[in-house]
Amino acid sequence: MGDEFFREKVFAVMLYGFRTIKKPASVTVHPELMMKIRDQFKDTQMAPVSIEGAEMFFGLPVIEDATKGEDYIAVS
Repeated sequence: MGDEFFREKVFAVMLYGFRTIKKPASVTVHPELMMKIRDQFKDTQMAPVSIEGAEMFFGLPVIEDATKGEDYIAVS
């Protein structure tokens, strides 16, 4: 994902995932993209948080998968 409108693109992906998945259970993200998300969202209410050792983003546990493309993010 390019830097232009990065936050908006992440919001769009997450909202689309919530709309299309009936019972979302997790968000799968490439580790490099997750680092960028942490950096871009660190001073916002939507920042990823760690709860009891699990990282949560938009209320879903984060699964970092290095086998996916560098711009991969999906709600499942």
